[in-house]
Amino acid sequence: MKTPKIIAEIGCNHKGDMVIAKEMIETAARYCKADVVKFQKRCVRELLAPDEYKSPHPHPENSYGSTYGEHREFLEFTVDQHHELQDWCRELGIGYSTSVWDLTSAQEISTLQPALLKIPSACNLNRELLGYLCDHYNGEIHLSFGMTTHEEEEEIVSFFEQ
Repeated sequence: MKTPKIIAEIGCNHKGDMVIAKEMIETAARYCKADVVKFQKRCVRELLAPDEYKSPHPHPENSYGSTYGEHREFLEFTVDQHHELQDWCRELGIGYSTSVWDLTSAQEISTLQPALLKIPSACNLNRELLGYLCDHYNGEIHLSFGMTTHEEEEEIVSFFEQ
């Protein structure tokens, strides 16, 4: 029987702060004994329509910017910062991973060649994104089916089989 892989979801809980992100990695590695930590990567301008970007955050008291787009941008690390986090993971003996939400993020993060990448359920029908990873990424691709119908799941599996 295979041993399950424990993935500590950091996501954007680091609040856009590298110190917090590194502390979370260290906690997951030393105290939680997780196998992998997982962040998120978005190209906000690619994901949001201009009106969505300029709209107010639904809970302004929790926002890191004057618009929802500015809030999302504040939480994003650059690919160089992700590389630094990956190096920190190596030092602590824990795997590094990221959910990629769009093609640009997949292109950037795949250059780091982590052992696994995740596709959020909100993006798992993005054939351009999935196709790019199939062609340019050699690690494991994990897909979330949380927001997916059974028919869509079959479509995704068929896509990967082809």
